Amino acid sequence: MRYFLSIMCLLFVGSTVAQNRVLMGGIITNQLTGEPVAAAHVLNLTDSLATISSPEGLFKIPVHVGDSLVFSSIGYSHKALIIGEKEITAELIQVKMIQRDYQLGEVEVNPFGTKEQFRERFMELEVDDGTVQIIGIKAPPKDPRTIPVTEDANEIKKAKYLASPASFIYGNLSKDAKARQELHRLEAERDKHKYNYQKFNEKVVNHVTGYEGEKLLEFMDFCDFSEEQIYRFSDYELTVAILNKQRVFEQQKQHSDSK
Repeated sequence: MRYFLSIMCLLFVGSTVAQNRVLMGGIITNQLTGEPVAAAHVLNLTDSLATISSPEGLFKIPVHVGDSLVFSSIGYSHKALIIGEKEITAELIQVKMIQRDYQLGEVEVNPFGTKEQFRERFMELEVDDGTVQIIGIKAPPKDPRTIPVTEDANEIKKAKYLASPASFIYGNLSKDAKARQELHRLEAERDKHKYNYQKFNEKVVNHVTGYEGEKLLEFMDFCDFSEEQIYRFSDYELTVAILNKQRVFEQQKQHSDSK
């Protein structure tokens, strides 16, 4: 009798913990070919649960309505999904993943056989010192190992630590040096803004949330990510941040609609 009561207590506790949770099944396929994606990671961000798809692309994972799922696999772009009633009631949901292209930089084959050969050729290399040839005026002799003065703002500021008084004056007092520093700062901000827009734009947010039109623009304003946050986020971290913002956004919408 005592053994029977223990079993009943365990069943009661288990049913309480799993209340409203459904074991949802699905299949992950390649969006272009329709082939199954094996060994894909399925992560429930809400409950910190995870599983891996079978060789046939099949998976099962416990979910609640409103849970955030992220699908990832090597060679594919991440896929995000918020569980709704449609997914809960479906026999098998279909997740189509897009293959990801990787841009590899150019590779130059080293023509030198040994480090010593490379070092000798490097030391013989003439570096452009930035001088301009003027007809009728003899140019100063070139030191083959003279490195040109950098125009980077931080490097220019380091001139005050150099032994040359001229370098100190140029780096700290020259209007030209200050103008170059400001130019580099503006160019860096422009490149950073361009990079951030490629990561966080209407197309990306629509792909993650499914929002369109005015609701999409309203949600992007609601996200209120700083330039520094977007710049430092990885693709995965940005997707998670958008999903978390969407959860709060939907809750506030429901609260305002119920008034």
